[in-house]
Amino acid sequence: MQRTNHYNERMSLVQLQRVDFSVGGPLLLERVDLSIEANERVCIVGRNGEGKSTLLKLISGELRADDGEVRVQNGVVITRLAQEVPQDTAGSVFDVVAEGLGDLGRLLARYHHLLAIGDLDALADAQAKIEAQRGWDVNCRVEEVLTKLGLPGDMHFSALSGGMKRRVLLARALVRKPDILLLDEPTNHLDIEAIRWLEGFLKQFAGSLVFITHDRVFLRALATRIVEIDRGALTDWPGDYDNYLRRREERLHAESQANALFERSSPKKKYGFAKASRRGARATKVGCAH
Repeated sequence: MQRTNHYNERMSLVQLQRVDFSVGGPLLLERVDLSIEANERVCIVGRNGEGKSTLLKLISGELRADDGEVRVQNGVVITRLAQEVPQDTAGSVFDVVAEGLGDLGRLLARYHHLLAIGDLDALADAQAKIEAQRGWDVNCRVEEVLTKLGLPGDMHFSALSGGMKRRVLLARALVRKPDILLLDEPTNHLDIEAIRWLEGFLKQFAGSLVFITHDRVFLRALATRIVEIDRGALTDWPGDYDNYLRRREERLHAESQANALFERSSPKKKYGFAKASRRGARATKVGCAH
């Protein structure tokens, strides 16, 4: 599978083209086509085990597909908020958020620790390295995200509630200024107040959202487009969740009527249809024999 970066001002932020993915058996996702545009909020729906989380990881680049191509617009930043809080997450809130910036973030975290203990020689060394990388603007970005999300930078991560830990991990994702934010069950372990805060925050988010949730109220409040996974295939439903339910019901009703019409058709017609199908099958087999 190929993952490429392109620049094209008319191109989607991310495009998946004819993507296949399996986990050591039958294909979980088959010939998937999907594009993510700027400033949209896409909810991925489907039964458990259909591959929703897998699709997020394919978009983020954490997984590589068996076949097909993932095209990412040049310069597009994608971050993913995992479904569960990682067990090995440690340090202060500032440390955890800054970790989202890689080596420079870890250097900024070290600077803050040295500042607290007053190690002047080590502090001067860290400061010089930060200045060499023009890191003070990044430090301001971390502080800005902490303020925006109401997070205490000096508090230890392990002392926080489950909801506050999720908020810290959201801050770590946001500090990179993502163009696409991927959220896997973001309301897990949150109380009602925290969910409403998250909902309001995400409505103001300047980038695109792709998310999975079992919370129907949260889904209805945010989604501007629904992508359904069913037996490895994707169906795209523009519009909100209620529009998806209505149009899906209309499609199922139309399919049911078509099946009933076939069942009511005369035996002769059924026989003709079956005979034609057998002729087609024989023709296919003959063609394959070449």
